[in-house]
Amino acid sequence: MKRRRRVLVAAALAVIVCAVGYLSAVIAHRLDHGSSWWHGADGSFRTEGPRAELRFAFDPGGQVTFGVSIRNPGPWPVTITGVAVDDGPADHHVFKIAHLATNHADKSTAVVFDPAAATPLRPTRVGVDMELPVFVTITIPSVEMGSGSGLAFEDLAVEYDVLGLPRHQRVPMGFRLLIHSANGHVPR
Repeated sequence: MKRRRRVLVAAALAVIVCAVGYLSAVIAHRLDHGSSWWHGADGSFRTEGPRAELRFAFDPGGQVTFGVSIRNPGPWPVTITGVAVDDGPADHHVFKIAHLATNHADKSTAVVFDPAAATPLRPTRVGVDMELPVFVTITIPSVEMGSGSGLAFEDLAVEYDVLGLPRHQRVPMGFRLLIHSANGHVPR
């Protein structure tokens, strides 16, 4: 009887240790910015000291598209299921995502941003030490802007699964994206 009880206690402790280890591994898994980015002719890229900035002109209601790669440093593969600029309820987002697309990337190909070959973002597996190039098209809000001001963000909200569990993380893009208003704007 005592031996059976010891075996049951040992088995229960082993299950608890495994569960805690599994959850710790999932919670500790973090994504990072990749090695590259992309912008069309309507954007400009500049570096001031250690800060890199991708700048677009403020055009209320207009859209801009940029590319960013999301890196999975490991140690496990992940499945990226969604990307957003803002967290929280959609009606509170400053930037509305109009379109998300991606290019295929695997160990045999480098990260390539090719708008013509991009396909809509679907749940995509990203292996260890791999990057997923993502095109994000956002709609610029029609908000009041002072001359010389801007709207900016430096990370994306990424939804992904690791070891079967869903995760949410703000992933740095590796640069700041600025929608710059040179002359100001008052909505009508």
